[in-house]
Amino acid sequence: MGALTYRQSATAARAVESFDELETARLRLRMFAPGDAFEFSSITRDPEVMRFIGEGGPISQEETAANLRKIVNAFRRRGFGRWAVVHKETNRLVGYCGFSAGVTTPGVELAYLLARPFWGRGLATEAARACLRYAFEELKLPSVSAITRPGNLRSRRVMEHLGMKFLREEVYLSYDCVHYAVERDEFRPDDSTYVLHRSRAASE
Repeated sequence: MGALTYRQSATAARAVESFDELETARLRLRMFAPGDAFEFSSITRDPEVMRFIGEGGPISQEETAANLRKIVNAFRRRGFGRWAVVHKETNRLVGYCGFSAGVTTPGVELAYLLARPFWGRGLATEAARACLRYAFEELKLPSVSAITRPGNLRSRRVMEHLGMKFLREEVYLSYDCVHYAVERDEFRPDDSTYVLHRSRAASE
């Protein structure tokens, strides 16, 4: 599947002025701020969280900060990307959820990562479902993909709960992966809480 198109001119114009944020029943999805690196590093230092991410091991606070700068810059450039996921009850940063957009397969990719104490509560599915709704209703994407390692059964269950279909096994960025996707006309939003907010970006 080639790179997917989206409303690039519209999102580029929006990126100059403001950025969308999402709210679900238990979560708030907002842009990352420079000060998030320390708190987010407590997540990326967990070997279990990072088992299927990148090289498959924890990363340092410096690497985390560099990655967050890339995430923020990409969000500003495209007008969408990966949001920081905040647990509303505790006001704690618990991960990210949103989109990566490459120029080759798989195109626009759904990506999510969650701190281990918050696993098993349906939060990844809750955040990802809101992101898919945003992708299809606001960005008008024709399709969204998701990629993970074959052994990442938790992530694969999230994809299946979202109605994503397994397409194939493939090598992606030199890793053996499984590729899932959902088309816009196949996605069925439910009656779960979904609120769209418009907010200015955090300053550097």
